[in-house]
Amino acid sequence: MKDDRTYCSAIVREGLARIECGFLPESRPRKGVLKVTAGEPYQEEPGEQPSLFVFLAVVEGAHGPYGYEGAMPEAAGPVHDAAVTFASGRKLGLLSYEKHSRRISDTEICSADGVVRFPASYPNR
Repeated sequence: MKDDRTYCSAIVREGLARIECGFLPESRPRKGVLKVTAGEPYQEEPGEQPSLFVFLAVVEGAHGPYGYEGAMPEAAGPVHDAAVTFASGRKLGLLSYEKHSRRISDTEICSADGVVRFPASYPNR
């Protein structure tokens, strides 16, 4: 991330599969979700139907660990999170999780303190 308004994400398995960069909203909550992707398809082999969808979430101000509310949904992977603090003092949480479908059952992802919560199948923002 070159500054506190720009993000890039990369899907990497055995090799680089995709890189995407974008901008975060100018107006932002003190704590809360800024962006959740719609679930990027990951193909094991070119030409095959995607068997995995990778989601990325960027959250403001809250710290992990993050996880699913209750039990992890069927065929979903764990929530991975990292934090970054910029020179300006802005703190962002970067989360990734995966599922074998773009749609994740009605469950939420939340921070350890419960301050940040959002649907795992959050619409693209």
